[in-house]
Amino acid sequence: MQLEYDVWLIIFSLCAAGFATFIAFGFIKQIYLSDAASRRWLLAAYSVVIGTGIWGVQLLNWLSFNTGSAIQFSLPTLALSWLFGCLVGFSISFASSKRHIPFPLLISNGLIAGLTSYVMFYFTAVALHSSAHVTFEPIILLTAFLMAIVVCMLAILSFNWMKEYTGENAILVKTILAVITAAAIFGLQIVFSASMNLHSSAQTVADYAITDKKLLAAVISLSIVCMFSLVFIVAIFYEKLGKSAFKFGILNRPKALNSHILDAKDALTGLPNRRSFAHQLEGASKRCTRTGESIAVAFIDLDHFKPINDQFGHHIGDALLTQVARRLQAAVRGCDLVARLGGDEFVALIEEIKSETDITPIVERIVQSIKEPFFINEHQIEISCSVGIAIHPRDGDIEKLMISADAAMYKAKEAGRNQFKFYDSAIESAAELLQMLRQDLQLAFEHKQFNLVFQPKFDCLTRLPIGAEALIRWVHPTKGELAPKDFIAEAESFGLMHQLNKWVLTEVCRTIQQAANEGIDLNISINLANQQFYNANLVHEVTEILREYGVPASKLTFEIKETATIKNQKQFELLLSQFKLAKIKIALDNFGLDAFTLSYLQDLNINELKLDRFFIAKMSSDKASTALLDGVIRLAHALGLNVVAQGVETDNQCNILASLGCNHMQGYLFSKPIVKNTLFNLCDPNRNKFDSSN
Repeated sequence: MQLEYDVWLIIFSLCAAGFATFIAFGFIKQIYLSDAASRRWLLAAYSVVIGTGIWGVQLLNWLSFNTGSAIQFSLPTLALSWLFGCLVGFSISFASSKRHIPFPLLISNGLIAGLTSYVMFYFTAVALHSSAHVTFEPIILLTAFLMAIVVCMLAILSFNWMKEYTGENAILVKTILAVITAAAIFGLQIVFSASMNLHSSAQTVADYAITDKKLLAAVISLSIVCMFSLVFIVAIFYEKLGKSAFKFGILNRPKALNSHILDAKDALTGLPNRRSFAHQLEGASKRCTRTGESIAVAFIDLDHFKPINDQFGHHIGDALLTQVARRLQAAVRGCDLVARLGGDEFVALIEEIKSETDITPIVERIVQSIKEPFFINEHQIEISCSVGIAIHPRDGDIEKLMISADAAMYKAKEAGRNQFKFYDSAIESAAELLQMLRQDLQLAFEHKQFNLVFQPKFDCLTRLPIGAEALIRWVHPTKGELAPKDFIAEAESFGLMHQLNKWVLTEVCRTIQQAANEGIDLNISINLANQQFYNANLVHEVTEILREYGVPASKLTFEIKETATIKNQKQFELLLSQFKLAKIKIALDNFGLDAFTLSYLQDLNINELKLDRFFIAKMSSDKASTALLDGVIRLAHALGLNVVAQGVETDNQCNILASLGCNHMQGYLFSKPIVKNTLFNLCDPNRNKFDSSN
């Protein structure tokens, strides 16, 4: 069969085929994600749509072959050709929407789709050339069959792969595959045409005749585009709203659709949002029931993310979240789903699992991927994540699954962060207690259950009080008085530390103001929590409260743990410079736990050094410890730093520290933590020298 081609008609055909293939990727994915009830009718509907697209494209290809000035066609034969096109669509859709394609299924559906596509072509040829007699070229016919089968098998594999593809360049990959598929369809058309010979025979009367082939090609192309676009829009509405959105009645008007209902993606990261994830989780649960496999939910929470916003600004925080989203997508498998729930909370849906051993490598990749440094606008940002995993159906239904994964995540944070935990019975009990503690903490602010006690500080030589360290206590209605170790970590996890620190600072300033009104010169130090360490507005907030109560900045000292400064030297140095400008003093707490800190002590712009109680306890019995403390105190004085010893409990310790030149001391030798009025009495300037025997 001799062929002549029209370039414009070829362009029409390729564009229509590429567009239809690109949209069809989404149809196959929706079939795959649907539950059993929806799958049947979605498969039928999309098979007709995809089959009609294939049939329309091959009709366009026929028009590309200039075989005469007019085309006569038989409508019944053309309708039969369309039916075989729908069968091709069904074969491809059925196989490619499966989770896995066994080799026998791939071969059988490839054979059916390939052979049926040639039958479709044959009836199209007969319908468009009703006056011709058809003969075949055996060698080319066999080649056409083999090519059709191979192309259909490759199409099935491509659709099957793309239904779970969540790579960074998904649109580009789909576009490339769509173009390749369109070219393959057109190539098949050429081989199909070459396998047939159309011989003129007695003139017969056709049902219809068309002379303007380009107009017909344009109509068919636009029809394919419009059909796939319309079905695509309907598919989106169905995916977001469910079947109820398509139930119309005379007495029931469809409700207006809110924009947030239609929005299934997180605006910042492009990941599925909370509502979309809930929909996907529901579908996965139904597939889990059908296949007998398990699914897992990994709740991912970034550690200390809020300080990133405070330190660098929200624009850096948003850029960080975007990069985190990309790393999470790269860490999971192609069949897994990552969504953003909001803030710094993400979640991964992990399917096709049989035991915890299937999940562990995936979650390890997640934790490791976030641990690697981020580089944003010339800033190097280091962060980690805590992950909690719950498995369905072992750990409950889908409603409980998220709660269980969240509880496991908090357990990972409690264990030190930068790790993952599987949900278990112990976590279940702890989760209930944790939830109660969260509620109790929120009520504690409302009912003013917090108060301050003060650990006095004394001069080593005169043993007179010179100030105090403020310590928070929670007077729980049923548990009694709780120390910070019993609730601070949980307050950090619940995001309550900023509120708690502000309350402490306000109460301390009020205490200093009240002492001044009574003629008492009082200096108080406050422990700075790790989360506040990253707060870019901390100094501004502090100075505002100082100004509100009329308290000089020199009366306030912030104590920062040495371990925090080692891990965050850049942030610490920036904070120190801001405190210095505001004339607020800084004390380095728990000094001596890390021996290497001596090497950078001279570079730190601090005011005070607080020796850790570990060295004070060993001082009386260990001459080496005494010699070490002597060296530290001499070095601190050389740098112009005040030295405070913590945990002083005996007169011998007090005498040794005084002989070494230590400036101030605090500990149970002098006093346990006391309330405000007792502190005022202790610091009264008319009070005599403290006597430890009292």
